[in-house]
Amino acid sequence: MNIIVTNGRVVTMDATGSVAEAIAIRNGKIVDIGSTDEIKAYRRSDTTEFDAAGRTVLPGFIEPHNHMVLFGVSLLGVDARTPPNRTINDVIDRLRSRASETEEGQWITGRGYDDTGLADMRHPTRDDLDKASTKHPIVIWHSSGHLLAANTLALSIGNVTADTPDPAGGRIGRKPGTSDPDGVLYEGPAQVLVTQHIPAYTKQDVRDGFIRAQDEFSRQGVTTIHDASVGRSRGVDMLDTYESARTDGLLKLRVNMFLQWQLLEETDFGFEPGAGDDWIRVAGCKIVSDGSIQGLTGALREPYHCDKNEKGWLIYEQDELNAMVLALHRRGYQIATHANGDAAIDSILDAYENALRIEPRSDHRYRIEHCQVCHPEHIQRMRRLGVIPDFFANHVYYWGDRHRERFLGPDRVNLLDPVGSSIRAGLLPILHSDCPVTPVSPLFCIQSAVHRLTSSGEILNASERVSVEDGVSTMTRNAAHAAFQENSLGSLEAGKLGDFVILEQDPFRVAPGEIGQIEVAATVVGGQLMYGKDDLSIG
Repeated sequence: MNIIVTNGRVVTMDATGSVAEAIAIRNGKIVDIGSTDEIKAYRRSDTTEFDAAGRTVLPGFIEPHNHMVLFGVSLLGVDARTPPNRTINDVIDRLRSRASETEEGQWITGRGYDDTGLADMRHPTRDDLDKASTKHPIVIWHSSGHLLAANTLALSIGNVTADTPDPAGGRIGRKPGTSDPDGVLYEGPAQVLVTQHIPAYTKQDVRDGFIRAQDEFSRQGVTTIHDASVGRSRGVDMLDTYESARTDGLLKLRVNMFLQWQLLEETDFGFEPGAGDDWIRVAGCKIVSDGSIQGLTGALREPYHCDKNEKGWLIYEQDELNAMVLALHRRGYQIATHANGDAAIDSILDAYENALRIEPRSDHRYRIEHCQVCHPEHIQRMRRLGVIPDFFANHVYYWGDRHRERFLGPDRVNLLDPVGSSIRAGLLPILHSDCPVTPVSPLFCIQSAVHRLTSSGEILNASERVSVEDGVSTMTRNAAHAAFQENSLGSLEAGKLGDFVILEQDPFRVAPGEIGQIEVAATVVGGQLMYGKDDLSIG
């Protein structure tokens, strides 16, 4: 398809910061950028023209850490998020309603509860969930994905009893003063005791969820994703989902897959790094080194503010992590490692440095995902080692207040997502939503980094604010670089892929707190319209 966009403000995000009026795309690639009169010369009988009517045109947004397939299937479960739920009883009511229309014995799942956002200020327990049903096994996932709550029947099916030991890397919640499980299971090794018994989703369910999820990503201007944990999870084969979507002509965005370590280990590293094409490719490997700050499972150097006996924990001993990283390093995989707490960041930087010492490599672009409690010395180490921080800046808005008051305390909270410091140090940071942990919205991610406003309206460490240009770069130019795609994506330049968004307002000209509310008028990938508002002028 041949496309021209005219009468716009085309912010190219190239190295010079150039701005134009129009852009021409032929056979999926950008052929020219210039004035409206210059670009109209590319009109042909088969050309589609978008009249931007003064709107802002940007490179398509790259969402560098999300779980789109799992987001899709999560939409099939009960909505346990906070809001709309304000109390545990609200969640119970929704589960009870689902139980009333579900055959006895069938599983009921839910998504997204947040104990610190509920008025009860605690996790739902087995006893709470039993009020919804004792005849259906019930599991609801925490918003972080790092823990879940299960009812008595679900625990029984998983044979989780007072005699069940905590599995390595996980923890079984216990009723106070007893060994009796309270229903809360922390981290994957504990969760799987129950979740392995949940029937796999049908292929049609996965397909339907995927379509809904992808449509939302397109509506938010996302043209490329980095799926941060591709493999098999909750009965879903994510590789098959993406390939089936492409085969069936349903794929609307480009996919960089960071494969689960477990998948690579099981297949004897049977996936070639970089294999694929412009639509689906193997980007690298994802490792999880700790848990969630909100779940008190993120590994901290010092105890949590709310619990002086708890520091969280590392998933792997250092020697084990070193061996995993070195194995991937020697095989040429890009590595992206989940690390929320400062102790976890210490650990993964140690593992990266060990591998680079044994076999030096100049341009590996290893990443730290989330990188929440990040000290100045971490930033300097990342600069020295060539590591990219992938900040979860949405934490500032969604949990900043609770990090200050409950999890990290008033001093340590200032270490949260230091995007500004990383830019000043010469790094190329990126930002993400971690969808479904927070809603997918590149513009809101940018707002969080630019504004650093918490949900209560307080500014969290203004020194870490960034400019709008730097914010936009994190999800365009920097994000392309973070996947070795800077020659094809991330800016609007001749020869690059024809991926762009048209915005109703200019993020460079609105108040910082309004960036996240800007609507996307159109999303184009490879010269194909994947989303467009009804009032968009198309000729």
